[in-house]
Amino acid sequence: MIKTLFKFDKTIWIMIFLMIIGYILIHDLLGGTLFAHSHWDSYTLQSLAWLRGETGLGKDYSYLELAIYNNNWYVSFPPLPSVFMLPFALVFGEMTPNNLIIAVYSLISAVIAYKCMREIGARDIFAAFWAVFVVWGCNLMWMSTNGGVWFQAQSLNMLLCLATVYLMLKDHRVFSYITLALAVGCRPFSIVFFPVLFIYYFMKDKAVRFNEKPLRLMLGQLKCFVGPAVIGGAYMIYNYVRFGNPIEFGHNYLPEFVNSPNGQFHLSYLLPNLYNLFLRPITLGLNGGLQYPMFDGFMFYIANPIFIVWFICLIEDLLRKEMTMVKAAICVAVLVNIILLCLHKTLGGWQFGARYTIDMIPMVFLYLLLSKKARPTRTDLVIGAFAVMLNVYGALAMTFLQV
Repeated sequence: MIKTLFKFDKTIWIMIFLMIIGYILIHDLLGGTLFAHSHWDSYTLQSLAWLRGETGLGKDYSYLELAIYNNNWYVSFPPLPSVFMLPFALVFGEMTPNNLIIAVYSLISAVIAYKCMREIGARDIFAAFWAVFVVWGCNLMWMSTNGGVWFQAQSLNMLLCLATVYLMLKDHRVFSYITLALAVGCRPFSIVFFPVLFIYYFMKDKAVRFNEKPLRLMLGQLKCFVGPAVIGGAYMIYNYVRFGNPIEFGHNYLPEFVNSPNGQFHLSYLLPNLYNLFLRPITLGLNGGLQYPMFDGFMFYIANPIFIVWFICLIEDLLRKEMTMVKAAICVAVLVNIILLCLHKTLGGWQFGARYTIDMIPMVFLYLLLSKKARPTRTDLVIGAFAVMLNVYGALAMTFLQV
């Protein structure tokens, strides 16, 4: 499996080369920051705390989102990215090259997306188009230029969820469940992907062993949950050690939510956030300049246009009556994810304020793979070009117009 993933053809090398050149050019415009350290990196600080034998940071960093509990300061995000930063923290100390590391995460994500497309028979050039669309045609474009804590979590989550999709296509069941469990340690809402995984394998087994009882087919997947159970147990032990609560990663102890009358999650947030995500517009000012919100989102399918491609594909499936159980499960998982996001007090800030929604892109990409979107239509090509163009602009705008 690993050997297959890293077996590159000429097109994939060209894609990687051009993306590296792209990162060099963008970082040059940003001030020569490719090998620099983003000081927004609480994951490196957490890794250094672990190396000292501590779970808390021991002091406040006012520019980071830190949970305050029992007179100590804790990283308020799930811990997996700190595991990946451990060797770098050991070598570089506090000044890890996190801008470079996060770019590498995105390059690997593009490779995985390319491999997924090749698995369904896409030509190399089309596979490269979809890979760049998935990684650079969304808010991940800007996030992959800065190694800050928020962006590390979402970039690594993207990598692990795309790896889950690839492993699904290769029928590596145990490993696909493990990579998804690891993704939950980056972004907890990735847990909604588990039912999709389960139903995908159930339907695959049912097509071959159609005379077998459904319950028996379901029970056959139990061994796949051993890895996620161990990983989930490790998360819960770590949470309990820090906060005395196995399901508390720390966000509830952020001052922002402690001081909020309705806390971190509340039903009153749902409708305003749904409006922001689906209907809050981007406008063109009288001077020809774009006007868009920096926080709490606008139309996420404009910021991340691969959702438009998915909407079109979804409508076509409904009209042709080609909706399958797995595709329906993906739709439900995306809907649940959106509702969970909208029950949260904020939708995130920076880069159009819609960056949380990229966490659903691997599921949407799986839908396109199941629909055999190996050859992009002319509409797909136009939307993909627009997506990359808009998000490259967004990456530069964050430095030259907004920060």
